Amino acid sequence: MILVLTPNPALDVTYEVAGPVPVHGEQRVQRVRTVAGGKGVNVARVLAALGESSVLVGPVGGASGEELVGLLDGADGDAAGGSDGSDVHGTAQHGVVEQAWTRVAGATRRTVTVVDPEGATGFYEPGPLLSPEERDRVLAGVRERAQGADVVVISGSLAPGMTGEDVSALVAELRGAGLPVVVDTSGPALLDAARAGASVLKPNLGEVRAATGIDDPIAACRSLIALGAGAVLCSLGPEGMLAVTADAALRAAPPRALSGNPTGAGDASVAAASRALACGEGLADLLRSAVAVSASAVTRPVAGEIDRALAQELRGAITVEQVPSGPTVPSAPCSTAPTSPTDPTAPMPPSHPLEQP
Repeated sequence: MILVLTPNPALDVTYEVAGPVPVHGEQRVQRVRTVAGGKGVNVARVLAALGESSVLVGPVGGASGEELVGLLDGADGDAAGGSDGSDVHGTAQHGVVEQAWTRVAGATRRTVTVVDPEGATGFYEPGPLLSPEERDRVLAGVRERAQGADVVVISGSLAPGMTGEDVSALVAELRGAGLPVVVDTSGPALLDAARAGASVLKPNLGEVRAATGIDDPIAACRSLIALGAGAVLCSLGPEGMLAVTADAALRAAPPRALSGNPTGAGDASVAAASRALACGEGLADLLRSAVAVSASAVTRPVAGEIDRALAQELRGAITVEQVPSGPTVPSAPCSTAPTSPTDPTAPMPPSHPLEQP
């Protein structure tokens, strides 16, 4: 089972329009889709499509939160109640997604994505402000459910009231217990997760550059590894993906160009990577799976969906190549970015599963 923390879940609304959206203009919407969203929710939905079971944790609240829970209940067949009052759904062909949310007073946020033939534009609400008591209950729920997990995923932006230091402390605790942890976040929280010893970090190119202040992709990834991360999986958009460790840098790309909605591609790659980690795959196979599943997600109209047959086809055609790189970059270049009180010189948690490719 893979435990997925979504710190800031959302109702994802997608508008499909016929042409480019004019600035300060009007556009008729051809189709509207509303699905349960937030990056971690998308990860869990892709895991289910890949046949992997997961448990969703995080804060939900208000009418929008209840709508999110109901949409997940009806997403993949019959719903059934868990023995602890949680909600479980799945089918024989899909993995099971169990919902174990923490109820909070504020309303779950909404996101709106407008998809036209040239691409997608997103609008994202900030999410509910968590009280200290609500934040502590969310984190306690992660610790409780992590006891039965093979991998823990922390994916998405942080709800107001939750900090990068909260994530860092949680990652360090989970790693200290021997659990692999995959983190997909950005900004200072990305650096905090690296210092805490996350097994795999999953930024895109813009995020890793912004967090580290380093333009070269491999050097930027290596700076996160120097802080304590085990591996960095860095999305390069249509050009594919990098997988970087302290002693290896690999690159892979889809064998052909695919068009569609790219908003869920990163979440699909996190799902594929966490599943590969749970299965004990090496770095090259993990990268190959992440690229294939991510590319298949682009062809789907909404985030959280994949074309499994296409992913399998692509995976067989993807070539993983080694990228020549210089020596490991020390942690000093990150000193210009916001810092964390976490001590980067503290002893590392148990060895990372992907230290060897």
